Amino acid sequence: GPFAILTTGVDPLFDDTRNRPALAQTFQENGANDRVTVSVNHLKSKGSACDGDPDTGDLQGNCNATRTSAAQALVDWLGSNPTGAGTGDNLIIGDLNAYDQEDPITAIKAAGYTDLIETYQGALAYSYVFDGQAGYLDHALASPSLTARVRGATEWHINADEPIAFD
Repeated sequence: GPFAILTTGVDPLFDDTRNRPALAQTFQENGANDRVTVSVNHLKSKGSACDGDPDTGDLQGNCNATRTSAAQALVDWLGSNPTGAGTGDNLIIGDLNAYDQEDPITAIKAAGYTDLIETYQGALAYSYVFDGQAGYLDHALASPSLTARVRGATEWHINADEPIAFD
């Protein structure tokens, strides 16, 4: 079926001059009626400045309101059936540039989504290591109807465990 893209033109809460547009596509197994819509995302980084959305000192970095608005727009958009598949089985993946307890992830969870990395990998899950600290900004969050069907999730440590001396 057709893909869909979330931009500022679809929802003004989603600032596509700061966040990369979200891409959604629905997949269906051949011969099966099961479908899942996957939304791939990359929200605004914490490190670079945002005019009007500075670091407030709450340890969530720059642009937190931008990421949180984008997260809310994302769940609203997916709830509107953007690809026309009509399943409600939605998976949000990608670099959301927020830790599990930060506002953008909390907004997605408040909409009923489950953090699959937290569920299947636990509190020590990580996708990167920086200055000796590990964590994850890359997420997989499933809608309520999809969560019951998920059997596992893992982080891919592409180069997280590589010593900086190898750079």
